[in-house]
Parts: sequence; C-alpha cells; structure tokens
Amino acid sequence: MNRALLTRHAGFTLIELMVTVAMAAILAALATPSFRELIEAQRLRDTAFGLVSDLTLARSEAIKRGGNVAITPVADAWSGGWTVAVVDGGDQLSEQRAPGTGVSMDTVTANVVFDRNGRSSNANIVRFELTTTSRNRYRCISIDPSGRPKSVAVECP
Repeated sequence: MNRALLTRHAGFTLIELMVTVAMAAILAALATPSFRELIEAQRLRDTAFGLVSDLTLARSEAIKRGGNVAITPVADAWSGGWTVAVVDGGDQLSEQRAPGTGVSMDTVTANVVFDRNGRSSNANIVRFELTTTSRNRYRCISIDPSGRPKSVAVECP
C-alpha cells in the first residue's frame, strides 16, 4: 500500500475557514434587528414595571402615613424619570431614572397624588402610554379614582 494514501491531514483549509466565518457574519447580520426589538421590548416592560411599582408604593405610603404622597415627573417630563415623595414632609421615597433608549412615555397629567385613603386626587382616570420607538409594542398604565394602578399590553384608548 501506498503510505501517502493512508496519511490524513488534520485541520481546516483557509477556504473552509473563510466560508464558515462568512456564514457566521451573515447569520449575525440577520439576527441583529430582531435582537434590537427584543431589547426595546424588555426596556418597555422594565419601565412599566418600575412605574406600576412606584405608583403602588406611593399609594401604600399614603395609606400608611395618613397623608398625601405624590409621584411627579423629573424635569417637567415623565420621560425624564419620576420621584415619589411625601407632599407635606418632603421625604423622598423613591426615584426612577429615565427609561432607556427606545421607549417613549406620554401622559397628560402633571403629577399623581394619593390621599390618606389611597385614592387618586385626579377626578378622571389617569393614563400613561408607553411605546417603543419602532411603535410595534405598547403598554398602557391606568389609575382609576380608587387609586389602583393597572398595566395592560395594549395601546391606551
């Protein structure tokens, strides 16, 4: 037998390696847009969870302290973040930073104040509409006059 026929070469050729790297680059380029949407969706959920938890905190602190507790936007815009503070005492209970890039927040109210009974001082239902910049995901957070916040994954009416 010929010894050259029995010897096998181990490893990859340069062409095989280049084809593999090119295929990996193409797959990564195809996956990038959906990954961006996944990050936007997670930021939307995170912002909604933070807002609902701070609204719940403000309501429970108003009941516990027997006084008014307000949640107000930072820098006159909810998209800049918000703070939860006791109205009369001025104690700041919580502060939330601005939502990450890719999330916008719209509302018509300047602030939300909960009284000693846990009710919202606003006569109407307060709504916060959160959307991704690609406008394909929504989250509507509403507070009815009884003061309970509710979050649903739909566009606000």
